[in-house]
Amino acid sequence: MATSLPTRDMLLVSLRADQDRFNALVGLLSDADQEKAFTPEGWSVKDFLSHMTHWKRATHALLVAYFHDQPLPAAIPEGDEVNAQQRQQDAARPLADVQAAWEEVHERLQRLVRDEADDTRLADEVRLPWSDTEERPICLLIRSMCNHDAEHFTLIEHHFHIGSEQ
Repeated sequence: MATSLPTRDMLLVSLRADQDRFNALVGLLSDADQEKAFTPEGWSVKDFLSHMTHWKRATHALLVAYFHDQPLPAAIPEGDEVNAQQRQQDAARPLADVQAAWEEVHERLQRLVRDEADDTRLADEVRLPWSDTEERPICLLIRSMCNHDAEHFTLIEHHFHIGSEQ
């Protein structure tokens, strides 16, 4: 039995939920809480926001190129080493800049889905931003970005004992 693909409307609901969780987190947590490392690896909320922004930015760039019939950007490396490099690169950035970058790329991705995609286009297969060979339907790529955000937001909420009602 084939699984149905997420629709444009479903993706927009998921993207809105991510925005709501982001707003709740930055509204409830102090700047100091957001900059304090809390994982065994030394990651902070700020680090997670930077990390999510990095992958969402790569996804957005690839989709813009695809939707506008432009050459796709080169695949970006993935893995723990790349994540560590990205975290180190953004360590000196002010928290407000990291938050603004997350919001800006998230809004651009929402706008792209809302204004330039329909269910047919979202079913098109595209190469993943981090692979030279692997492809998947655009809607599943976007859903994976939402799942990625949700995974990290859940970890943050759990650590700071923030209710799951967001």
